[in-house]
Amino acid sequence: MRTEPALDFDRLHEFLANWPEQPAPAVGIDGLFERARQVLSTMSHQSVLPIADLAPLLKHILRRESLRTATTAQFRVPYGGQWPDQREWAHYGVSAHSPAGRTCLIEALPWAPAWLASTDTPVFDDAFGQRPVRQDWTTAIDPFLAQPSGFDTYVSPGQREAVRSAFLMRPGDTLVVCLPTGSGKSFVAQAPVLVKGLEGGLTVCIVPTTALALDQARQMSERLAGRSRNGAGELHLAWHAGLTVEEKVAIKTAVRQGRQGVLFCSPEAVIGTLLPSLYDAARSGLLDYLIVDEAHLLSQWGDAFRPAFQMIAGVRRGLLRACRHQPFRTILMSATLTPEAIATFDTLFGPGVQLTAAVHLRPEPQYWIHQDNDVAAKDAKILEAIRHAPRPVILYVTKRDDARSWGARLQAAGFERVAIFHGETPDSQRLKIIADWSEDRIDVIVATSAFGVGIDKSDVRAVIHAAVPETVDRFYQEVGRGGRDGAPAGSLLVYGAADVDVAEAIASPSLISDELAFDRWKAMYSGATQLDALGRRFRLDIATVPPKLRRQTDYNQAWNMRTLIMMARAGLLDLDAEAPPTLEQSPEETEEAFDQRAEEFWSTYYTQCVVDVNFGGHSDNDAFSKVISAERSRAFVAAEENSRLLKSLITGSYEVGELLHGLYQSYEPGRAMIVSRACGGCPVHRRDGGASTEYSQPAVTGIDRIVPQDLSAWTARFPHLSLAAPIVLTLPEAWDDGTALSVAADAVAAFNFSEVAVSRRLRTASPTLNQLHKRSSSGIVLLETLEDEARSPTNTPLLRLSILSEQAAPAHVFELARPLHLIVARASLADPYHPGRRLGDVGTNTLSLEQFRSGARQ
Repeated sequence: MRTEPALDFDRLHEFLANWPEQPAPAVGIDGLFERARQVLSTMSHQSVLPIADLAPLLKHILRRESLRTATTAQFRVPYGGQWPDQREWAHYGVSAHSPAGRTCLIEALPWAPAWLASTDTPVFDDAFGQRPVRQDWTTAIDPFLAQPSGFDTYVSPGQREAVRSAFLMRPGDTLVVCLPTGSGKSFVAQAPVLVKGLEGGLTVCIVPTTALALDQARQMSERLAGRSRNGAGELHLAWHAGLTVEEKVAIKTAVRQGRQGVLFCSPEAVIGTLLPSLYDAARSGLLDYLIVDEAHLLSQWGDAFRPAFQMIAGVRRGLLRACRHQPFRTILMSATLTPEAIATFDTLFGPGVQLTAAVHLRPEPQYWIHQDNDVAAKDAKILEAIRHAPRPVILYVTKRDDARSWGARLQAAGFERVAIFHGETPDSQRLKIIADWSEDRIDVIVATSAFGVGIDKSDVRAVIHAAVPETVDRFYQEVGRGGRDGAPAGSLLVYGAADVDVAEAIASPSLISDELAFDRWKAMYSGATQLDALGRRFRLDIATVPPKLRRQTDYNQAWNMRTLIMMARAGLLDLDAEAPPTLEQSPEETEEAFDQRAEEFWSTYYTQCVVDVNFGGHSDNDAFSKVISAERSRAFVAAEENSRLLKSLITGSYEVGELLHGLYQSYEPGRAMIVSRACGGCPVHRRDGGASTEYSQPAVTGIDRIVPQDLSAWTARFPHLSLAAPIVLTLPEAWDDGTALSVAADAVAAFNFSEVAVSRRLRTASPTLNQLHKRSSSGIVLLETLEDEARSPTNTPLLRLSILSEQAAPAHVFELARPLHLIVARASLADPYHPGRRLGDVGTNTLSLEQFRSGARQ
């Protein structure tokens, strides 16, 4: 069967030169050529040539070819008729020349707008060229994950540590994961589902937007369909408003019966309509993981504040209390975390919070910043940027009305492959946009923050801001949608003074005053139901109206929730929850009456909140105000610092990498966030000297509080050996790889070893190592490569086996802290700390091969 050649540069050249006689190929060799192919395939059916869509794509292809080959790439295209003339081509940065008959040559020109400084031009050239700038730190994946995931490697040591920690963390604990955008953070949530299957326990993944829930569900469905014996089938993996009543009932039933496996949903759904079924799952031991993606939102107080996000902490406590079997694990994930955010996690999700992080700033984004206070001139510059930007491109705005007006403006300018995405976009339309975006049918998305956080589109080449995000962190998050494939992406911010005012208004903490906070607390507390004998645990009605208001509104309820959350962050109380009762229909009750009673009950239930009061002076206005005032001050200080950083960014007075480094770096003991600096280029770099995309591999921080390791089999058979130092198992000189591998198999099966380290040569030469996890009762064995480990060692306290099969013993192996460390080596191998001494002579903490095998057989 012949396969039609894909569209590439040569075939595109041939197609254009022979248009319209030659049909377009069925597929492009990459996303860019696929976009061009789609436009070309529709041209013959249109009376008007879609030049606004076609010209930027042809420019991108030509510019990329020119930059990669250091030649002037050209296409011969038709001239006249519906095809553009020289002036029209120039409008998109394309030069048309050398007309011959009814054709001409076109070539792409660098974009050097007169409104940017000369040092800032050309714009987007590296994004057009697409030469990778990300360091390759891929490392072999653990075999127990290889088959279910279909992956051969981890993206980085940081991703490896985060995924391993998700499996090794203790039930009931909280894991904070901080990995840069493009480092495979989503796989941390996906891995347990892929390994255990949909009937191996429920993972609830809480995400901030419907777009992200739908996109994550799409990815998960594809991976399950391709890798799992029991794929997603007819299950809906995302909970959203677009589901029918029947579909929602089916999801709740699957959750209760342990068939759902994974569910992506909003925080509002978790604290609301999904809660009863989640409690049933917790009671039955069916809830495995509670995961919050984009968890930095848990610490926000501005307009982006969503009480439901912070209330998750209380629901978590209630669900943990409901667990009659093993408690579930909690994971909080984000690409960017400030020290303030991590402190919030400790308060709301502690105790038992652990951090795993490997943070480097992104080398892919290149920054351009321009101010124009004339609204019409600013809009004209943004439209010019859209015409000249590489594809695909995201245009970010702040307001829904701005998204609509920009969408209309682009469509009026002839752009057809455009989508508009904002908070009021219907779910059915969101599904279509996400599918079209992932399949290269959209070149430009005009979006508010409702789109883009976490959406898995790897080849976005430009992110343009027509508004100022409220914080530097938000800006960096949105810029991070570009260049996820490791190649450069352009970031252009064009703003006016009015945009700065809007950003500052959004970022301003919406905090209640000390006096009003006390009034709200006093009103809720006065009507509270005491739930324990000690007078610490209470059920509150968050619909309570304080004395100075007249009636209940959603606004009032939101401010009551804000008050409780601020009290929790100040340490005055812990947010909690209680399981809802089971409603049963009485024999004499009609279906209609029961439905009405149930509706009224749940309406009341969802306006209640359980708290554990920690502060004895909570009823004293002065004592209360003193503590709350300190918390408010911390929030305002953080907001002022955000404002200072934002002004430094938009004025171009600081190097962007320096600003971001200062924002995220932290030396807090136990919460250190060591950030490896990088910057693809910014106004300061271009003015003072070129940027360097070189950056060091970030330090990897792992966890030390893991599931208990079972040493009983080892200590029962070898009680005379000390666990305080490595135990050396000496092998005869004539040993081979098979001998060492049999030791590894016995160590896993008989003694519960869950970490095996070998040389790179032995791992490559011995595929049987990939089957070790099948001999483990837990199904998990971590397989290390000694050479890779030397660059980024970790101290996760696992039972460890190190096989030293080469001529030299790596020194780092002897420095690792493990509850049990067995080193397998020739007796004649030199001790790295005493070159004149052999490992067989190190003392009494040694074991022969015969002794080990005898112990393994007992």
